[in-house]
Amino acid sequence: MNPNISLERIEQLRAQFGQNTPLLQQYWHWLSGALRGDLQWSSSHQEPVVKSIARALPNTVKLMGLAYCTSLLGGIALGTWQGTREGKPLQRASTAITFTMFALPDFWIAMLLQLVFVTLLGWFPSGGTSSFNPNFSAAEKFFDQLHHLALPWLALTLVDVAVFARYQRVAMRGIGGQHFLRTARAKGVPERLITWKHALRVSVLPMITIAGLYFPALLVGAIITETVFGWQGVGRLLTKAIENRDYFLVSGIVVVGSAMTAIGSILADLTREFVDPRLRA
Repeated sequence: MNPNISLERIEQLRAQFGQNTPLLQQYWHWLSGALRGDLQWSSSHQEPVVKSIARALPNTVKLMGLAYCTSLLGGIALGTWQGTREGKPLQRASTAITFTMFALPDFWIAMLLQLVFVTLLGWFPSGGTSSFNPNFSAAEKFFDQLHHLALPWLALTLVDVAVFARYQRVAMRGIGGQHFLRTARAKGVPERLITWKHALRVSVLPMITIAGLYFPALLVGAIITETVFGWQGVGRLLTKAIENRDYFLVSGIVVVGSAMTAIGSILADLTREFVDPRLRA
């Protein structure tokens, strides 16, 4: 808060935002507005909270969506491969690497990538979402955004691939001795087909639930990654809101994260029913 602000102005602001009423009434006022899509006013941006979030959300969706898809597909493929090659030297080495990546904090990986590829090699820009060059053509703007997106995407993907691979590897090991796999082998079905068609279809069911619940956790990773790389998304917006004590903006972003949790759970349930006929029955 500005120490030079007058008491009269403070009272005006309290009255404007309804902070001179009882706490229960303040909460009801905020909740009723949130149900109508009104998340109050951002004091740091001097605009509605919904407008601030809507401006930053597309950048976060691009970053999170790309990282989520690649890490999920890569983690399932890597975990399936690891689960079918237990005890082999290459499998042990890859498992050790994935456990190491799983244990490393997001911000450390992001800073390491920035040190190597930005400071030492100079291959990528240090931050931002684009170069804001008005002379760029549509194709140049697209590839410029990809150039800025590469390192934040890689920082999120490296950690999340390790997470999904760890769970998929355990799931594959759990069904290794199932009767339907032994029957397929007895019929002479190729091992590659057994692994990537029959075993994968069953082992991926727990991964669908984990992927749905992990969906909002990407927002937390995006907060750190966006801050390190200066990516102008919701995560960066949240850190700025906390620094500026913009409580309505902070609460609005928390509401978005809560909505992502609900959406992730619903999508996981729908996907499980689509993949597993037993649930539809």
